[in-house]
Amino acid sequence: MGLSRRTFLKNTTLATSAFIIGFYLPSTARASEDSKDIIALQPNAFIQIDPDNTITFLMGQAEMGQGTYTAMAMSIADELDADWDAVHFKASEVKPIYNSVFGPFMLTAGSTSMSTKHLEMRKIGAAVNAMLKTAAAQRWNTDISNVKTAKAHAMNVQTGEKFTYGELVSDIQTMNVPENPKLKDLKECTLIGKPTKRHHSEAWAKVTGKAEYGVDVRMDNLKYAAILHPAVFGSKIVSFDPSEALKRNGILKIKQIPGGIAVIADHWFQAKEALNSINVVWDKGAFANVSTADLQKEYGDLLKKPGASMRKDGNTDKAFKEAHSIISAEYEFPFLAHAPMEPLNCTIHHTGDSAKMWTGGQMQTTYRDDCANILGIKPESVEYHNTFLGGGFGRRGAANSDYINDAVYTAKDEPWPIMTLWTREDDIRMGNYRPMYKNKARLALNKFGDITAFEAKVVGQPVVKDTILGFLFKDGVDWAQWDGLTDHPYSIMNHDMQSHSPSSPIPALWWRSVGHTQTAPMVEGIVDEAAHKAGVDPIAYRISMLDDLRCIKLLVDVKRISDWGNRKKEKNVGYGVALVKSFGSIVAQVAKVRVSKNDFKVEKVWCSVDCGFAVNPLNVENQMISGINFGLAPTKYSEITIQNGEAVQNNFYDYQVTRISDAPDIQVSIVNSGEKIGGIGETAVPPIFPAVANAIFDATGKRYHSLPIKIS
Repeated sequence: MGLSRRTFLKNTTLATSAFIIGFYLPSTARASEDSKDIIALQPNAFIQIDPDNTITFLMGQAEMGQGTYTAMAMSIADELDADWDAVHFKASEVKPIYNSVFGPFMLTAGSTSMSTKHLEMRKIGAAVNAMLKTAAAQRWNTDISNVKTAKAHAMNVQTGEKFTYGELVSDIQTMNVPENPKLKDLKECTLIGKPTKRHHSEAWAKVTGKAEYGVDVRMDNLKYAAILHPAVFGSKIVSFDPSEALKRNGILKIKQIPGGIAVIADHWFQAKEALNSINVVWDKGAFANVSTADLQKEYGDLLKKPGASMRKDGNTDKAFKEAHSIISAEYEFPFLAHAPMEPLNCTIHHTGDSAKMWTGGQMQTTYRDDCANILGIKPESVEYHNTFLGGGFGRRGAANSDYINDAVYTAKDEPWPIMTLWTREDDIRMGNYRPMYKNKARLALNKFGDITAFEAKVVGQPVVKDTILGFLFKDGVDWAQWDGLTDHPYSIMNHDMQSHSPSSPIPALWWRSVGHTQTAPMVEGIVDEAAHKAGVDPIAYRISMLDDLRCIKLLVDVKRISDWGNRKKEKNVGYGVALVKSFGSIVAQVAKVRVSKNDFKVEKVWCSVDCGFAVNPLNVENQMISGINFGLAPTKYSEITIQNGEAVQNNFYDYQVTRISDAPDIQVSIVNSGEKIGGIGETAVPPIFPAVANAIFDATGKRYHSLPIKIS
């Protein structure tokens, strides 16, 4: 049996002669490519160079399909002059050195990986490269200017002699780390800024099925658990009878945990089937009488009441009183499940005063600490392994650690390592959901059609309140309620924006692109209505209200690539535009939609993106395509509805996501403005909602203010 890559990496990590180094830069290091900020460096672990010249990059960010591993590795490898084809990377341990920009914990979210880590990774690579050159020059007793590096080798340009980086490991072990290593000019870079395919060590493993996701974890004596969860949100177990289930083959133990009833078995399907044999008496609680219609009425009543202020400037009362015309609309957005392809899972082995855990998670520190708290041991006694994630979209960053806690309680004090695996039905029926929203927007227009005042009210459950990101809930206003609304890009003199934060037993959670999922369709929808009311081309109308040159250039660019001025007028075909700033980037999209009886098809999307600087243009393009296709699902299909306190939807058959047949032709244009690097993982999602809705209006003359859009 050959040595697997994982075993090889594990062994080399333990090699005592390996050189392991890295640096920590504070969050203020987020700067543009041209930044010359001088920032102190502190040693720690990001790069490992072994004597056999194996180079491994340790990644603190989770890889859930967004291309972070490849882009981060490109940033290090280019400055290090490593052999790109020969580098390896693996998930790091849980350590403060890998903490996120959000706080003292590891978290992959908010499209922040490259925007906050890129410069840090480049400096790490450049510093180690400088140390290797110094070591080689000392061995050859020559000036460092005579040493060149390439493909993980140092070469004496005068003699042609070479050392591998591995051969120089012992020389740099005690060397001082350069505090301000010189970065390459971008013109010298061979990887950074160049379209680069996913690194083969990640891509090949995934396409051959060898990549380890959480659900792939196997070990001796591994047992499996399924959980019987309450169907009605907020309901509780009064009593249960497991006797019939315990008679079934392979069933080892059945026990109540805070999240429900756990069945432990030799095989997972045995555990899942046994759930049907457990007789449970439930206290369903008051929410058992609640349905979506009740929530809509509650939210509608709140819309009529004053809410917490999100933004107030100018004099909206005066502007509306003097308005030549007024546009108003109400918007409804349903609960949304994340529906990642890999079902939620976590494997725990509790061994007394220590434990091991494996999962693909976006919140490594939180999950490790929650595991330790439940087991009553120290966090450092939990050995955490972060695997690849089979899709996240925010779900594997569950602030309430729901599926993690299920796994820990199930495995607590048990003699076996246990994988607790939720069914897809568990995930779709039990939350955590992007909240349901009911919003209202109102615009005042003068006689020229200009917007003189913007009123808005948002009603939806908060997603950050009482979580690890609770600092983003301020003065009764949740981050997901205002993000993309109060900071819209248009120049308007008067604003009055408010919110309500109703509560319910339904757990709410951020979802890919967070608040922009409900603010973008409202802002870009009603602005489009204003353009139509003014009788002005929608792109020209938007440009007339913009001061931000980046936004203007992007609209000009998407107008160019879509040949907007020459678009053909066909029966039942429409074109819609939208512009959204999010996560430090700007995306403009034009959608072409063909409407038929009771249906529509998005045939083409033109997408212009300015993320400051595209470290990997190919990955930026892929993320734009990914985000557009992801966003089409809630535009056309996806919704969670509530009936008698339960979610109606169960699985992909009734919670439909985008399928291949829905995928439009997509053209992406990248504009490198040279500004601070922004995120790309989520930024293509928000514009597609209003771009499609505006295109449907162009085709039919009818405005749709709610998602999913149901043609009538």
